[in-house]
Amino acid sequence: MTQYLLCARQLLVKLVQWLLMLMLLTMTCVMFAQIIWRYLLQSPLVWSEELALLLMVWMTFLGSALMLERKEHVAIDLLVEWLPPSLNRPMQIIGALVVLTFNVALTYGALLIVETAREAIMPGLKISSTWQYLGVLIGGGLLVLVSIEALLQALFGTAETQEHRS
Repeated sequence: MTQYLLCARQLLVKLVQWLLMLMLLTMTCVMFAQIIWRYLLQSPLVWSEELALLLMVWMTFLGSALMLERKEHVAIDLLVEWLPPSLNRPMQIIGALVVLTFNVALTYGALLIVETAREAIMPGLKISSTWQYLGVLIGGGLLVLVSIEALLQALFGTAETQEHRS
């Protein structure tokens, strides 16, 4: 069972990486096209800014989940370094609980906004605004999953996983 979960996790990480690369490429092409159409052809694309904003939101939250999974987020560990080693694990648990609580609140708030924005339409793209906020909801869901994994590692991790995290 653990091997299947590990395989699913790795597949999900790869999928998110590819989606992020595709979104960045798309946003770059769209903004380049906007510059060409606006300044050279004197006919701006009305949908380009909205698409760039939509992609930016998705990239922000999917990228945040990926960075948290890789443990590349900014962390202030000065307090942990000052504490005796016997308190490292309790501090990791407290930190993981704080991050998990924040990510659950973020995801719940995103769910409320997705439900509220169902009727709103993005005028340039002519699609529901839900698509924009869905990036926050899905990214938040991934952040919650990664936070749960970090909490479980802090609670039950071996010495090897504790060293790897430092």
